[in-house]
Amino acid sequence: MLTRVGSLCITQRRIGFAERPVTSEVTEIDPPKKWAVHGIDGPIRARVNVAGEPLEERRRSKVTIVLDFEGHGIGKILVPLAVRREAAKEMPDNLRKLKERLETAA
Repeated sequence: MLTRVGSLCITQRRIGFAERPVTSEVTEIDPPKKWAVHGIDGPIRARVNVAGEPLEERRRSKVTIVLDFEGHGIGKILVPLAVRREAAKEMPDNLRKLKERLETAA
């Protein structure tokens, strides 16, 4: 299946104390340089933009991830009070795991 702008993806996320499916739509894709998705359901919807840039004659890469959230319904309260803070706490571990995966795949 070809991923393109408008494609949908479903990700399992821990929200509160339960695993829940979250649907996102691909809003930009230019492999391997960049991609972006935007959540389209639920009270908390993420916007994720990822860009990759080769360094040192393609021996290394710089990956930039921009993440933000928009709240709908109860999410309007949760995003500024808890969601952004929790995401900031989780991001270093997520980035470490991503780096390990990328380096293992090389």
